[in-house]
Amino acid sequence: MLSVASSFETIHKGQILSTDIDYYNKYVCTSSTDGVIQIIDSDKSDLYAPVIQLQEHVGPVWQVRFSHPKFGFLASCGSDCQLIIRKTNDKGEWKVVYQYDGHKSSTTSIDWAPYKSGAIIACSSVDGTISIHALNNNDWCVSKIPNAHVNGVNCISWSNELFNNNLLLVSGGNDNKIKIWQGQIGMWNVKYESDNQLSTIKDISWSPTPGLYKHVFASCASNGRVFVWGSDDCFDWAQTEIDPDNMQKQKISFSRFGTVLSVTMNSYAVQLWKQIDKQTWMCMDNSIANRKTLDRQNKNVNQDIFASIA
Repeated sequence: MLSVASSFETIHKGQILSTDIDYYNKYVCTSSTDGVIQIIDSDKSDLYAPVIQLQEHVGPVWQVRFSHPKFGFLASCGSDCQLIIRKTNDKGEWKVVYQYDGHKSSTTSIDWAPYKSGAIIACSSVDGTISIHALNNNDWCVSKIPNAHVNGVNCISWSNELFNNNLLLVSGGNDNKIKIWQGQIGMWNVKYESDNQLSTIKDISWSPTPGLYKHVFASCASNGRVFVWGSDDCFDWAQTEIDPDNMQKQKISFSRFGTVLSVTMNSYAVQLWKQIDKQTWMCMDNSIANRKTLDRQNKNVNQDIFASIA
């Protein structure tokens, strides 16, 4: 059973929407509906430690993501249609180094590509497009995947594995479909498009390492159904539904090494699932968090249990 290693009080005045911890487990970052991003230095987690507040966004900040330490960036996206990237200076201050406002509607999700490919981040939007931003000679260049999903893109996730030396990006949208995009900066093609999943795809997570299949990702739909997708060639995908009798699932995340899948329930309890064979997943623990604990904190946390642990 997992236990609480540390806890922090936040200064947020609204629901916490996203959390992330940097590669070295030094900085804990949270974002909220109040438009504030909070960064806590876990090495100084006493009552008098300074809390960094970033307020460049106007409105809810849907997601925050640290890049690989090779680059040292912190990215965020929000309802103000912006993607913002920051980096610390010599004084330890987080300063904006890149800001993109080319989306016409709320930006919904961000994810950093494998660091060996360079500093590349994808950003999805309700406007139905996905923007890809790459750092090249100290300048950021941007390309777009137009009409990625009808009625909006909700979630994206990069694969750590290349396919024929091309990057792979999976996306889910309001058209009830999942798509896998293959390519390089400026050139993206649909590698795979799922059948209608009968419900909006609201979360997606690509396993960071190969498992029993060479390529593995998980999807969560608004009807509470979670599927794990596996393929060896990115053409034919096998689907395994996680706990089909329980339709209360809302968020998913693979551990850093891809060996465990966390599933957050509508009750804010978290289940851990481990793969036994290609078609079987076993529930390991469902008592990491419960509604009573979260109510005591007086916070509605949109939990991503593996934002911080391997």
